[in-house]
Amino acid sequence: MRRLLLVLLLTTLTTAHAAYCYDVPGEDRTLLPRFQGTPRQVVEIRRESDPAAPDDPARTTTRTFTFQGGRLAHIQTQAPGDQTQTLLTLIGRTGYQRASVRLEALFSGKGVTLADVQEQPREPVSLTFDAQGRLTAYRGVWEDQALNALKEQVSCTYSAAKRQVVERVTRAGVVAWVTTAQLDERGRLTRREIAASLPGPGMRNTRQTTYTYAPDGTGIRVDERANGERLPALLMTTDAAGRVTHIQMADLGDVQEQWQITYDARGNWVRQVGTVQGRPFMTVTRDYSY
Repeated sequence: MRRLLLVLLLTTLTTAHAAYCYDVPGEDRTLLPRFQGTPRQVVEIRRESDPAAPDDPARTTTRTFTFQGGRLAHIQTQAPGDQTQTLLTLIGRTGYQRASVRLEALFSGKGVTLADVQEQPREPVSLTFDAQGRLTAYRGVWEDQALNALKEQVSCTYSAAKRQVVERVTRAGVVAWVTTAQLDERGRLTRREIAASLPGPGMRNTRQTTYTYAPDGTGIRVDERANGERLPALLMTTDAAGRVTHIQMADLGDVQEQWQITYDARGNWVRQVGTVQGRPFMTVTRDYSY
């Protein structure tokens, strides 16, 4: 039970419901993260180890973002044992993505690797934006933490009057969820509600998250419930610019997960270190070329 709890905690931050349509404190947007200062290239290296087996070699994955004229041109990924693969190529606001048709393997326990994706014919990816440059629709492939690839469709609906964003996602044709994100007058996320439909009759999960900002701007408290059950709260420390610099999970007794985040002069994060009981289990760095 303790091992299962630890695994669940380790995945709480790194596989949280990252968003396409809105910003989440302490998280990157899925697929299209925001960068400051117009970089030409960003190389992201993630090293992940098992705190319970510190002598085992760390798993290293690399993701490279390349820009042309200030726009993302393509994303490449490299996982252990694989050659560098082009995950996404954009031309203007449209492009092509290699997508696997054998997505049912995900639910048979086999998964879908980037090598599988590369073997399939190219399929079009569509990215649609509104007049304000906000994403309104995406159709292509989603990449999970293990660099598995799944077909995904996303739509974003914005309401200025309600200060609300509704994000609808369908993944692999069988997993779907709707997220309603509520924003304050400063555009900060204050609450989001997620309703997910999973394979199987009556399989439905819900998640409610509330973000409370300290009046002095020094921190954020994140309270969350999954299927009605209260989860450990997240406590985030923010700097003078409102950027999250430290994350810790509250009320966990002797199991404590923490993240430390540092930024460069342009405001892009350059290093994230996750620890459990003081032992690092993941380090993510980004190198920027401007």
